[in-house]
Amino acid sequence: MKTKKIIKGKLLTAISPNRVLYLDPSYLVISEDGVIEDVCKEIPKSGEYDQEFYDYSEKLICPGFIDIHNHLPQFTLSGLYRGNLLEWLSEIVFPAEGRLSSPEVAERFAEQFFLELLSKGTTTTSSYVTSHKEATDIAFRYAERSGIRAFLGNVLMDQNAPDYLINDTQVLLRDSEGLIEKWDGYDNGRLRYVLTPRFAPTCSFDLLQGIGKIAQKHGVHIQTHLAESKEEIATAMDIFSDFENYTDVYSQAGLLTERTIAAHCIYLNDSEIETLQKTGAKISHCPSSNRFLQSGIMPYRKLEKSGIPIGLGTDVGAGYSLSMFSEMREAIESSKTIHFLDPSTDYKPITSIEAFYLATLGGAKALSLDDETGSLEKGKSADFSIIDIAQLNVFNEDFFSNPEDLISKLIYSSGENYIEKVFIKGKLVYKK
Repeated sequence: MKTKKIIKGKLLTAISPNRVLYLDPSYLVISEDGVIEDVCKEIPKSGEYDQEFYDYSEKLICPGFIDIHNHLPQFTLSGLYRGNLLEWLSEIVFPAEGRLSSPEVAERFAEQFFLELLSKGTTTTSSYVTSHKEATDIAFRYAERSGIRAFLGNVLMDQNAPDYLINDTQVLLRDSEGLIEKWDGYDNGRLRYVLTPRFAPTCSFDLLQGIGKIAQKHGVHIQTHLAESKEEIATAMDIFSDFENYTDVYSQAGLLTERTIAAHCIYLNDSEIETLQKTGAKISHCPSSNRFLQSGIMPYRKLEKSGIPIGLGTDVGAGYSLSMFSEMREAIESSKTIHFLDPSTDYKPITSIEAFYLATLGGAKALSLDDETGSLEKGKSADFSIIDIAQLNVFNEDFFSNPEDLISKLIYSSGENYIEKVFIKGKLVYKK
């Protein structure tokens, strides 16, 4: 006889950018293969199966968070400041990434990185590793052990970076295909390889075109940076002066597809926005990093209006925490800053519900995973956290009956500190 898990608790999940479902009590019915078979208001009858019952009546069942942009070798660097983006890369990031040429260092970093993500309630990540094939293979092995859902890629660079981080164009492309064959689609798609050109300045056009061809051949995802800072744009256009704009470089190389995540996108003109829209590319909003490196503030409402799918990325280590609660808070506060700087506009700051959507279902849509994860609905993977919200409400205030207030309280009270357990595909992968 089959055994199904029944999880009781206060269920909160995003339905759209402006709507959430809040059930108290709720019962999640989870199949043996980790799929949500039902979401009920009353305990289901056992029928022809055994039940494993888990009672979290006073706790919150929250969808796993989806961090669509971060850097595995940089998570120990959070908080180390060096001026603008290009200075920070040169003085802090490149030397640090060089350390992962050592398999022993790569193993230590990978093990701790995925544990840190899970402890923050992140169940899906899209991560840059380093330019080293072996370090990327090691990252996949540790992701496999951790149970996390991960998109991982070796950073592809063949110019304008230290010699210890760049490689021959053809070697990089062969390495990518080797990793695709070994890891892409592993464990029924839990692990995916993602082609990862760092950004245009560190890639020859031959490399960018080669990446585009591999993406088309294998149907894999692409992640890169775009229009993060004014200095970066100026550098890119000095190198690629024959192109109309920064986005045009990626477009002509064949990098912009429905499986592309472009991080930051602070300084896109109308033509570039239209190009992303037409190609189906997605955007990772990384507000903490944008402020930390003084890069700017992404015009969220303008990009949202274009219809381009947007998710949140912590961008650790320019972002200073792998916590998506921290990133939700920064998304809200940075949008308030836009309104504050120009109150004559009708710009509306991001709400707590919108931020919660971006960290869950919005991120799933950006990774084309919204049929599988991102919300707690029938037919989706049982990816969720158990959060002890009672610690946030020791005086039994009635504001927890309002889901918007509950979300806001979690965002502004470092909700990651109250995560007790994390499940992916119905399996316990983290316990505090």
